[in-house]
Amino acid sequence: MVDPIRDSTPGDSGLDYDDGEMESTTLGVDLFKTEEVPVYPAVARLGRYDILGRLARGGMAEVYLARAQDDDGTVRHVVLKRVLMEMQHDPQMLQMFLEEGRTALRLFHPNVCHVYEVGESNGLTYMVLEWVHGTSLRELVRRAKAQSTTLPLPLAVHIIAKVASALDYVHNARGLDGKPLSIIHQDVTPHNVMLSWKGQVKLLDFGIAKTSVGEGAGAPQGKYEYMSPEQVRGEAIDPRADVFALGVCLYEVLTGASLYQRDSVPQTMTAIVEEPVPSVRTARKDIPEALDRIVMRALAKKPKDRFATAGEMQRALEDWLGRNGGPIADVRLALTVGGYFNAAEKQPLPKHAAQFTGTFAALTGAKSSRDLDVEVDEPEWAQGFDHKSQPPPSSTSLRTGRMSPSIVDRFFELSPVVAFLLTLGVGGALLFGLIALYYVLR
Repeated sequence: MVDPIRDSTPGDSGLDYDDGEMESTTLGVDLFKTEEVPVYPAVARLGRYDILGRLARGGMAEVYLARAQDDDGTVRHVVLKRVLMEMQHDPQMLQMFLEEGRTALRLFHPNVCHVYEVGESNGLTYMVLEWVHGTSLRELVRRAKAQSTTLPLPLAVHIIAKVASALDYVHNARGLDGKPLSIIHQDVTPHNVMLSWKGQVKLLDFGIAKTSVGEGAGAPQGKYEYMSPEQVRGEAIDPRADVFALGVCLYEVLTGASLYQRDSVPQTMTAIVEEPVPSVRTARKDIPEALDRIVMRALAKKPKDRFATAGEMQRALEDWLGRNGGPIADVRLALTVGGYFNAAEKQPLPKHAAQFTGTFAALTGAKSSRDLDVEVDEPEWAQGFDHKSQPPPSSTSLRTGRMSPSIVDRFFELSPVVAFLLTLGVGGALLFGLIALYYVLR
């Protein structure tokens, strides 16, 4: 896959990133109609939101595509995230979920996935988020690697610069009282960066964000291979821990390869703390030295040797981009990202999801999860809405995962009457078997 729009300005390094063909690209007025959503029938309802289908289920929450109609008649499509039934009475889980919502509610930035509402309805706690119709950065890198290619350098730098802009805003955000919120994301990974089909870049998932700076990190939070050395050691962290994680993302987007993932968690942690700062040119020879220096500075072992802020890293990336292809328009990113996916993969709901209500009570004519013998093809990006806490958790995990409802889940989804009858039937069958066995043995 190549960048479909030709750059007209070669970089000052002498490299030419004209790796597309303008002659083969036609821009029509319908270019961005991918955001249009079919009129899906509601399969369930929560408060004022029509549930259109389940997108994903993780260890803590389920994620749905939902629809709401405002007072002026405007229809909005949003993502509705709700705590799993079995987690609803766990105070720790509820507290983490509510903290995520309260943190994100206060953030307004074009590169941050916004949270509109945190609420409760019929005993169910939920969160309403901006719907980013697109794919994750992780999935985009995987698609490129599967085609034995990597993203064009200017596009890769553009994406990471946008995330750096989001982080700089988050790190410096203030509350209504003017006091710093002191937020550290702690989970900056390609999984949590969304790219819309329109070419927008969004950072999401503040489920394990810290809202204080300088405290000990305690138990490591986030995905191991993106932790900073100070996080791994359990030391106090500040926003430069997010800068390190973004440096790992930049390395992986440029090379298509994982930087610190090893065969075991101890090996991963040892690599982060002890291995020399890598040169991206070792993995990809065509990387300019100036860009390599940016990557290596972001990945410095000591926080004082990194970029002082995410904003400083953003400016360094944008300065490099200005000398090597210029600013990147949304349309260019949209065309490149969209080129890795077919029309079916760009549909708002994956196959069967429009029938899939999860653990919601289904409306007339709809089917709940227990009625379906199919596996829902949940989009990989949806995994970013679930949290991956460290160290390795128990069965009530917050880790990201594509998990289908268990037999126990399905049983408790049934109405109380049906569940009672089934229990009675099973008990009766066992009793009958014991009586029969008694007479046979006589």
